[in-house]
Amino acid sequence: MKAGGPRMDGQMYRPWWSWYHHDFTGDGQDDYGTEIPLEANPDNVRDYFETGVRMTNNLSISGGSSNASYRVGLLNTNRSGVLPNSTLDKNGVNFSGALSHSDKFTSRISFNYVNTSADGRPALGYSAVQGNGVQSFNQWFQRQLDIDKLRDYRTSEGLPMTWNIRSPSDPTPLYWDSPFFAANENVSNDDRDRIYGNYSMSYNVSSNIEVTGKLHLDTYSFTAEDRIATGGLEEDWYYVAQRSRREINYEAGARYEEDFGDISLSGYLGGNIRTEKYSALIQQTVGGLSTPNFFNIDASVNRPDVSNYNEEKQVNSLFGTATFGFRDLIYIDGSLRNDWSSALPADDNSNLYYGLSGSLVFTEFDVFRNQNILTFGKLRASIAQVGNDLNPYQVFTTYDSSTPYGSQPTQSIPNTLNNPNIEPSVSSDYEFGIDLRFLGGRLRTDVNYYNSVRKNEILELTVPGSSGFNESIVNAGKFTTTGLEVALGATAVQTQDFVVELDLNWASSYSEVNELAEGITTRILESASFGAALYATEDEEWGNVVTTGGYGGYSIHEGTGKRIVNEDGSYALESNKDIGNILPDWTGGFNLGVTYKNFSLNTFVEFQKGGKFYSADQMWATSTGLAQGTVGDNTLGNPVRDPVLNSSGEQVTSVPLNEAASNSGGALTEGVDENGNDVAYLRNASDFFYEQYQNKEVWLKDASFIKLREVKLTYNIPSQVLESLPIINASIALDIQNALMLYASEDGYDPSIVQNNGNGFGWWTGGGLPATRSIGFNVNVGF
Repeated sequence: MKAGGPRMDGQMYRPWWSWYHHDFTGDGQDDYGTEIPLEANPDNVRDYFETGVRMTNNLSISGGSSNASYRVGLLNTNRSGVLPNSTLDKNGVNFSGALSHSDKFTSRISFNYVNTSADGRPALGYSAVQGNGVQSFNQWFQRQLDIDKLRDYRTSEGLPMTWNIRSPSDPTPLYWDSPFFAANENVSNDDRDRIYGNYSMSYNVSSNIEVTGKLHLDTYSFTAEDRIATGGLEEDWYYVAQRSRREINYEAGARYEEDFGDISLSGYLGGNIRTEKYSALIQQTVGGLSTPNFFNIDASVNRPDVSNYNEEKQVNSLFGTATFGFRDLIYIDGSLRNDWSSALPADDNSNLYYGLSGSLVFTEFDVFRNQNILTFGKLRASIAQVGNDLNPYQVFTTYDSSTPYGSQPTQSIPNTLNNPNIEPSVSSDYEFGIDLRFLGGRLRTDVNYYNSVRKNEILELTVPGSSGFNESIVNAGKFTTTGLEVALGATAVQTQDFVVELDLNWASSYSEVNELAEGITTRILESASFGAALYATEDEEWGNVVTTGGYGGYSIHEGTGKRIVNEDGSYALESNKDIGNILPDWTGGFNLGVTYKNFSLNTFVEFQKGGKFYSADQMWATSTGLAQGTVGDNTLGNPVRDPVLNSSGEQVTSVPLNEAASNSGGALTEGVDENGNDVAYLRNASDFFYEQYQNKEVWLKDASFIKLREVKLTYNIPSQVLESLPIINASIALDIQNALMLYASEDGYDPSIVQNNGNGFGWWTGGGLPATRSIGFNVNVGF
């Protein structure tokens, strides 16, 4: 795993493909035994990726009469990805309509159907069994490889070929298939049909009372298939999952509105029944396929692994809202809701939540009437409490059916102990804000402060194995988040033909772990690959990254604050070190909108200060010698990978900098010894970069960035140009997404898209796709 390899000076060598009896060069000759110069292919990774293309078509028709209206739309999107053999197609139809049956009775309907079909979704993450070419590029690839040679990944006899062979006498894959084998043969596909919409009826009992009924449906069926082809690195395999979910809401209520001169009142009282059903049937082969590349569960060599899961839940609710207004000056809104959830214990499944907010438009006072500076001013405040319901089957113990033991059926107790006294977690929030507009709205500002306290979080805590369980579900914890949000806006220029709009937003928040569970002061949230984990620690900010598993971070000398360097020139490491926090200091965005006659230009810049992300990609690329930082000159001006030489010219592993030969290679380490004395060494590059793999603090990177997120230029075709055509309006636009990374603390990364997990934390990278720029051309025509 240490960095190394010969210098690429054009010396002759036998490439991987010369160990196969196959025609790679297209001259009709067997290329076995061919020698070529050892030279870098700097674009070999870039040449693997393709230009993704997305074509979207929308067609809509709308119309109506004196008592009816409708709209019908069609959607078609075809997209090819940046990875070979990856496509995604989406087709949909939508309909909405309204009908006034009488002066008092109205009904409305909305219906949407969407089919999404994907082939070749890339396998992401570290060491995906299907093969992740992106991971190999970042961690184990070689710069001299010709990517075009890898496209030919099977011999004429059908045997797989790869660059990572075991030995000259055994050219089967050692650790990696050809990336094109993975892309073209280890293919996943999925298909989802979704239907959602609602139907509502309303009846005006009087001029200020309306009763309503509403039915909402959201359902989908989803089938996913995955496979590993025969002959590659991994055992051939087939997987199929069929999932379906349905949610139906039945709602009925009454709305009341009345004005009493200076006072206005409105309110809504209603009830809702929400039913949810989910089912999953998951099957996969075990022991390989009995027939090569026959992807069917029946082809499983051993008894296939089959799991079937069904879930149901119902929540009944009563709720009400009320709004009080006085002279367009004061508004007070209140809400109350009670839920009865089937996921909670039957004798304690009722939970009451509330909300109260108020606003004061103080510019309605007479003192503000005879001035033209402050056009509008509003103070607002709110307080609310809401709960997070449970998933089904977390109250009582349920049993899992397992693979039969011979002819005997088996059931197993789950590893997690459910809790019959579990309760929903509760979030109590309050916030204050002010909205100011000056000079007729030409200058605008909005400031908001909020505080959110989450209690009774539902946690899975580790319990002693002697209990018969690994984890237990409990209510515990208290977490507080406070934040400030500021928005500024200005209409800098406003004439008949020319308008310039500027908008800036900024936000900062702090999240603290006040309590966990009794006897527990730290809790792991998620582990990244090889030595780093995300933790919650009592009385500290949420989101600390700590080294784990014997790995560490720099050991710091208490007296000097400098890094400690060992006698052999390596850095001393501290285990279980808190090395940083993933949350940013602040975030924001800036929008510029310019309109000149029929042209409009909109740009959006996104930025972030602080926060951290963990780069497993860079860690592996450095330790294996692929990263750019593993080459170049050292502090003496010599190639860092050259041998380390002492003043006598002898090759050594490390040497104090003041005792090194003037032509010595090696990487610089500097700091203090255990006594606080300044020291500096040159250390063998291979050892130095391997030791950096052990040091996880090196790979926790600053997530600060400034990014030009979007640029959109639109031209609205003048109406006089369209007068002779059956077209009401038309426009064309150039739209660029992820246009340009203006600044990033870490070269080669877009911190805004860091994500390598299923928990939504998004704090580490490892085998993920690179950021992409999207350039689109839009044509809109209205008839």
